Amino acid sequence: MKKSIYYILLFAITLIVNGCANAVSPSGGPKDVFPPVVVETNPENFSRNIKNKTIHITFDEFVTLDNASKNILISPPQKKSPDFRLNGKVLTIKFEDELRPETTYSINFGSAIKDLHEGNVLKDYVFTFSTGDTVDSLSLAGKTISAETLKEGEDFYVMLYADENDTITLDSLPYLVMPNYVTKSDKNGKFLLTGLADKNYLLFALKDANSNMIYDIPNEEIGFFSELVSPQYIPRNQVITDSTVVLPKIDTVIYQLNTFIQEDSVQKVLKKELVEDGLLRFVFRYPADNVNLSICEELPDSFNIMKVFSPRKDTVSFYFTPVKDSLWISMSYDTINDTTHYSLKPRVSVKPNRRNAKEQEAAKRLGVLSNAKGGKLRPEQPLILSFKEPVVDVVMRDTMWFIDGKDTIFNDLHFSKVDEYGFKYKVEKKFEPERKYKIIIPDSVFFGVRGLTNDTTKLDIAVPEVAQFGNIYLTVEVPENVPQVVVQLLSGEKILDSKIIKETQEIEFEYLDAGKYKLKAILDTDSNGLWSPGNFIKKIQPEKVVFYKTELEVKANWDIDLDEPWEL
Repeated sequence: MKKSIYYILLFAITLIVNGCANAVSPSGGPKDVFPPVVVETNPENFSRNIKNKTIHITFDEFVTLDNASKNILISPPQKKSPDFRLNGKVLTIKFEDELRPETTYSINFGSAIKDLHEGNVLKDYVFTFSTGDTVDSLSLAGKTISAETLKEGEDFYVMLYADENDTITLDSLPYLVMPNYVTKSDKNGKFLLTGLADKNYLLFALKDANSNMIYDIPNEEIGFFSELVSPQYIPRNQVITDSTVVLPKIDTVIYQLNTFIQEDSVQKVLKKELVEDGLLRFVFRYPADNVNLSICEELPDSFNIMKVFSPRKDTVSFYFTPVKDSLWISMSYDTINDTTHYSLKPRVSVKPNRRNAKEQEAAKRLGVLSNAKGGKLRPEQPLILSFKEPVVDVVMRDTMWFIDGKDTIFNDLHFSKVDEYGFKYKVEKKFEPERKYKIIIPDSVFFGVRGLTNDTTKLDIAVPEVAQFGNIYLTVEVPENVPQVVVQLLSGEKILDSKIIKETQEIEFEYLDAGKYKLKAILDTDSNGLWSPGNFIKKIQPEKVVFYKTELEVKANWDIDLDEPWEL
């Protein structure tokens, strides 16, 4: 009997244990999606006459600091970064630098403060205090954009400098000292400086490569406002939201900073190299108009050499007949005078030559390329032949063929030089729509400066019907005091065509494939045919860029004729 009772109890306990083991864990409730909340600060936010260099901020939950050195901005900036320490729900900030008298300080935590468990961010919490009797309450709002592309400039330091330095001029301050006030632009390029004193300031933006808030690296991107700026009062509830800084919807002065990389004014040789057999190249930082490059020795009659400038004139190439082992070249510019003995023999590679016999033979000939992509020319498009070195002579041959449909014409091809040096030649023939052509150029018609000649070249050309393409016609108004405007047709970021106009006129972009296009205008104030950056020292802003208000969708056999002139 006792044993029966024992087994009954054992069975019951087993059922209870198994039931507990299979029980579903209780739910933890809804997920926390709210950011931490500041419940107390010591001293209070916006306090005055603060002497203590330690601040305590208490939150309603445990928090963590994410990348404090990057996300937290203190204005005025500190030479020594403050010490940030977390103890439970309390954040303690201890300043290492001495606090300046009669100064308003702002600590913008950006996206640094997160709750410990879910990572919810307390975005752009700002703690402000003053070491004087008043808390400065003026603000300044604006936006940074790329002057060349008009894209928003994210993560720029936007800085204000007051003219208070007795030994350094105002324009030199960004190069030498940290600013009086600083903030950062957000992902939309917007910025807001708060807690400002009622003074005039130099406004300067910097994409700081080394995070020292000093413009000390030549390729750092910058922007500046040409005149001194004045902050104004903007109510806080109109400029701060729960998530980010927004530009105020009131009559506030909005300062736009057009950013650019300033060209270093010092000329410099960036590269000197023997690119390949018969090609010596010099690459300069800037156009080499004022650089004198000359040969310092007598040359044999068998040695041909040609000096070639790139379109921007910042690269100088010497094409030569490879019959010499070395060459003396003199270079002079600014205060530089240099004469160097250059080897004209390429280094022998220790790597095995993986070219097959056909490729090696082709390297010894002058290649002929054309602008007929995929063997097609657009209506009214000329056929252009291009070469990898300047062509110095064209010898006509009786065996040249021009086949128009079924008609074959011998020895009726003529070529005209397109560019200054002879890299490109135009075939003097008219190619009609809806027709097919074949051109056969025998070997040794084109002679390059290095002595190379072409191999027999066959070109199959087709011209589609006009109805496959669309056109864009528009009138562009050139503003007064602008010598010329560069109008570019873009597909995505690629420049397809470019036209330079000096007065208001109609322009056309014809025979375009169906697709979407953008129009970009550069107000070319220096008339160099290119977009030019600004110069902070000379107070020259970058050239203005304007995009047409909408993207244009071109369809086959359709014209886009913009009736309204494009005002730049």
